[in-house]
Amino acid sequence: MTGDGVPSPTPTRRRLLAGVGTALAAATAGCGYVPGGGDLAWEESIRTGGLAFADERFHLPAGDRLVTVTNQSGRTYDFEDEVWREVSNAAVSVLTSEGTVEAVGETARQVAGAPAVADDAVFLPLEGARLTAIDLPDAGSVAGGSSADPVRWQVDIGSRLASESGGGEKSTDGRDETGPSLRAVRASDALAVAVGTQGIAAVDAETGDPRFAVPDLWAGADGAGGPGDAAQRVAVDAETAWAFAPGAASSAAVGTGPAIVGFDRRGDRRGERAVDAATEWLVALDGTAVAAAPGESLVGYDGGLDRRFALDVSAPERRPSGVVATEGRLYCARGRTLTAVDIAAGEIAFERSDLPSDHLAVDATGAYVAENSGGFNDPTRGRMVALGSGGSMRWEAPFPDEIEPRALFAIGGRLVAVERETAYAFRAAPGERWSPL
Repeated sequence: MTGDGVPSPTPTRRRLLAGVGTALAAATAGCGYVPGGGDLAWEESIRTGGLAFADERFHLPAGDRLVTVTNQSGRTYDFEDEVWREVSNAAVSVLTSEGTVEAVGETARQVAGAPAVADDAVFLPLEGARLTAIDLPDAGSVAGGSSADPVRWQVDIGSRLASESGGGEKSTDGRDETGPSLRAVRASDALAVAVGTQGIAAVDAETGDPRFAVPDLWAGADGAGGPGDAAQRVAVDAETAWAFAPGAASSAAVGTGPAIVGFDRRGDRRGERAVDAATEWLVALDGTAVAAAPGESLVGYDGGLDRRFALDVSAPERRPSGVVATEGRLYCARGRTLTAVDIAAGEIAFERSDLPSDHLAVDATGAYVAENSGGFNDPTRGRMVALGSGGSMRWEAPFPDEIEPRALFAIGGRLVAVERETAYAFRAAPGERWSPL
């Protein structure tokens, strides 16, 4: 399988072994062979965009698909016009759990920060303060290809990040080079929130129509800019945007100290809560906002920002990526310790401190952790471990030789390890590798 329409290269050793393994499984089916967790299912190139160089990639799991956003630059060949062109833009592609890759579309500019996926669309914070939503194809479209224009809407958001009176008019070709640069976007089915240098601006996720803006959320009394990684301090859940604000931006209700503030889709404050000044990140799911400072407790707040729980765990330094909204689970990894939080119950579901520490992926069945092989004079072998929702080990398997993943994702019953421009899919279900008839 290839995703870019060019002839496949000579099969790699790993691809050959995967094929041999599949054939052997079929041949021995009558002898009781059942594929098990950690078995290699397929290998696929995720490169799209022709001959242009990939400058940076963002991977976002979306149900049974993995969305890849690639900043690309250089020369590429336009086969329709039969000319060489210079490109500097972003390409969006989708990888399914069956190993099918489809190029969804390209933007006119490169992505300037972390994108987001919600409501079957990917939201891109582009250079020049342009926010763009691109519709993702459904499973049938990925299999058969689609010629429809994938761009849902485009908004030049810079003026709204600069002042609340900004126009925020939708545009298909305009630029706003004077507005503050985007750092990221957070999104739900209802809202897409642009995270800027000093504040946030929200638009309707479906139409791109402006909803509200708080352009001075992180601006101090002296006009200084916001935190180094503002995106960690913004979260969106349904029709509410949550943000961590310093004292200068919080209301008199909490004094001059820092606070978490909740905004509804009109921009009205749903609530405000004073928090520790060391708070570094914020996550929201199932109507609960969870905040923490590195190494400190996890604290959860309801929609009105009344405290729901405070859990005595050592919070990670970075915003957790292990969020399973459908199951109400938050997974936090810190070193070799993985903590699973049941948001509805407001309690720790399990905690284990004997696990691989390099990568984390989650789905409705539990969590997957992995580590790469050790370096020089380090005998550690790369491995992956699957855990159930209660923390029990479902299976453990080594990575095939030479696979050193940079990221790990769980999509549609597959555990996908991404290594540069190649994705390796392993079976996520436990199974039995050999069983009696």
